[in-house]
Amino acid sequence: MNRNNGKQDFKDVKNRQDIGQYLQETFYCNYNHKAILATAEELSGGTSDNVDLAKKMFKYVRDNIAFGLDLYKVKASDTLEKGFGACWNKSLLLVALLRCKEIPAELGSIPLERTFIAPAIGKFYLLANDPFNHCFVRVNFNGKWVDLEPTLDQKTYDTFYRPINVSWNIDWDGSSNCRLYKESIMGPPTVHRDIDDTINNKVGNKELPKFLALLGNNWVNNKMWKYTGIEMN
Repeated sequence: MNRNNGKQDFKDVKNRQDIGQYLQETFYCNYNHKAILATAEELSGGTSDNVDLAKKMFKYVRDNIAFGLDLYKVKASDTLEKGFGACWNKSLLLVALLRCKEIPAELGSIPLERTFIAPAIGKFYLLANDPFNHCFVRVNFNGKWVDLEPTLDQKTYDTFYRPINVSWNIDWDGSSNCRLYKESIMGPPTVHRDIDDTINNKVGNKELPKFLALLGNNWVNNKMWKYTGIEMN
């Protein structure tokens, strides 16, 4: 196991001691927040199967939290209350919901060509580093890891990606990996054991100064949501 820089190699969870590290609450993964607790409880109603619950949580984060640019240093509860987020925000929220219901989950990243996001945000993709470390979620069912990417909501996918005939879709069947942007992969994936350290270091990506980032994100999001028909409060 490689523990350098808060990272570790992929491996199966085989016992409760291993599982415990994938259930921890952290500063950013703050699943005891009342809004996350309430959402997790609502989603878990009527189901006792972890796979079915994970599917409900995945779809909730995918579609109820619109794709939109935001800062890296945002708590899971804040993303839930804002109603939008980028890959790192939405993935963190999904990890928080899963851990809240004691489903082992972890934050991962994979280096992609930065053009992967160009269909949605236009030439603003040029401000990203290349490769760009894109976040996703790994969830564990009975010792088997499955990858989930809740980044694109249905409207964003249908508006910007379906028309250009991308080779992937945004659905998850509950067993196989849901992996987007497959044609843009530039290297192997990494799991980040220390979520807070990962977020504080922006998953290894660069970010504009906060004022400029907020200004640019707001402009891009409003333009993008106008095309998709997403209405934010």
